[in-house]
Amino acid sequence: MTIESIAALGGERLSPEGSNAIAPSRADFAQWVEGSLTRIGQSLEFADANVRALAAGQEVPVHEVMISLERARMDLTLAAEVRNRLVEAYQELTRMQL
Repeated sequence: MTIESIAALGGERLSPEGSNAIAPSRADFAQWVEGSLTRIGQSLEFADANVRALAAGQEVPVHEVMISLERARMDLTLAAEVRNRLVEAYQELTRMQL
């Protein structure tokens, strides 16, 4: 059995100081934010649909409803915390004297 090295698989070495360092662009960040907000919205809608189905008397497992509610809560909490950190960073930048 032969084991190939990682470099043989086509991986490139990236160094933070080197010329081949990858810096994320603004478009990447905007796409990431948009995708994250879309996923959070879908999570909230799914949890809402599960709760409505359970309240309507449909056969929806209670554990699945609780899991979807908890997932939606965690997604929303994470989004709020990211927003808080971004606001803190902005406020810190505005307090800096140049």
